[in-house]
Parts: sequence; structure tokens; C-alpha cells
Amino acid sequence: MNWSREFETGIAEIDLQHHNLVKMFNQASSELREDSGRGVWENITHEFQGYALYHFWTEEDLAAQYGYAPEKNAAAVAHFEQHRLFSEEISKIRQRIRSGAHIAKADYLAFLRDWLSQHITDSDRWLVAFVLEKQRISTF
Repeated sequence: MNWSREFETGIAEIDLQHHNLVKMFNQASSELREDSGRGVWENITHEFQGYALYHFWTEEDLAAQYGYAPEKNAAAVAHFEQHRLFSEEISKIRQRIRSGAHIAKADYLAFLRDWLSQHITDSDRWLVAFVLEKQRISTF
């Protein structure tokens, strides 16, 4: 997955975290093999989930700072629900790995790639637009 200008939001902290998520995706893509052992899968999914949770916390904290609250904004509800659904899906994948189930590398990477692309280019756009507008207004 290549970093693209379309991924840039204009909020440096969010862009840095998105860039790191893309790097982690690429690292997983190069490290995983169809015959990778459980330990490799555990490590990769653990690291990705951990960093994603940190990223979600950053976004949700930023949202709270600027009043992008679920009780006031339907887009915030959908955005934060996507965070929860992603975390749940990675937890299910990790559970399957622990139980000895085979996870296809291509399926896992397709899930991550699709989610990352949609998260960065769609879901975060509402939050970013809201925050940037609030920042613009507060500088006047």
C-alpha cells in the first residue's frame, strides 16, 4: 500500500498516525506468509490492534476537545462505531489464531487495506473537516 496525498488530512498528528498504520500494513504484508506460525500472526495482529487503538483514542480525544460529540453529530456516531467494529474484528481474528484456525494472508491484508483506505479517505474526513473549521474559527 503506497502513501498517497489523498490520505493527508491537514492535521499533523493524525497524518503521522495514518502514515504509521500504512507502514505497519506494509510490514505485515512483507512478514506474513501463508505458512507463518501462530507467533508471527499473534505479534502482527497484536501490534496492529494496539496501534489502531492508540490512533482511535487520539481521534476521539481530538473530537472531544472540539465538540465533535456523538450526542450532537450523527457522523461522529458512525465514525466511533467504525472504531469499535474494527477492534472487534481484529479481536475475532486474534481469537481464531489462538484457536488454531488458519487465516489466509490475502484475506487479512484485504481487510486491513480496505479498512485503512476507507477510514482515512472517508470516515476521518468528517472529523477532520469539523476540527479544521473549529481551529480556523478560533484563530479569528
